Amino acid sequence: MKKFLIKIKNIVLHLLFPRTCFCCGIDLPLEDRGFLCKDCLKKLKKPGPFICQRCGITLKDGGAHCFNCRGSKAKHFKCSLIRSALDFNEPSRALIHGLKYEKYTNIAKFLAPLMQKTLIENPDFLEAEYFVPVPIHKKRLKQRGFNQSEILAKELSILTSIPVLNALTRIKNTKSQTKLTKKERAENIKEAFICSCPKEIKKKAIILIDDVCTTGATIEECAKVLKKAGAREVYALCATKE
Repeated sequence: MKKFLIKIKNIVLHLLFPRTCFCCGIDLPLEDRGFLCKDCLKKLKKPGPFICQRCGITLKDGGAHCFNCRGSKAKHFKCSLIRSALDFNEPSRALIHGLKYEKYTNIAKFLAPLMQKTLIENPDFLEAEYFVPVPIHKKRLKQRGFNQSEILAKELSILTSIPVLNALTRIKNTKSQTKLTKKERAENIKEAFICSCPKEIKKKAIILIDDVCTTGATIEECAKVLKKAGAREVYALCATKE
């Protein structure tokens, strides 16, 4: 009887407040507990097929590295490897927006297995001893109530048994990177982080976790701080690559 009443309740709620696709807005079937409709789900795709072997950017004409990572230029980067589970398109953008701004934190449970698959596909990640989420400033944390990168890191930790370490603190409440150029992003994020636990990361391999990678400026700044504090290697794994 109890199960029957719950089923009736769910049907009534579905009729009054139907769940909709986060991307296109179409009503989802009653039994569908996901975030995207079948059509939008099919549009989710991995970066590639040809990507830069360091930063993960899509290469239209193939090759091993993009212009910025080619030859000796790669030696200047502190983050050795950046990979993302999904390309940044309408469905993936809708998921990130839902996670960050609409507080649907369960979306992290959907994204984490995709990120885990990317981790497994890249052997360098397997030596990592900690997941370190990219932090947000305390003022933004107070407004939002959570750090989406930390939530992703925790879900990944459950799947991989790699522990989460909040090794970074954001000391500058920087303006949004969204409308900035690559050069402006690097300048905006400069000296925005400090390492809060250098003893724990000394000689350790770290995977930075973030929701979106655009130019890589934030990741590189975080990696710079971690390497200076003694980390042996710094990689980055993101949900999406813009």
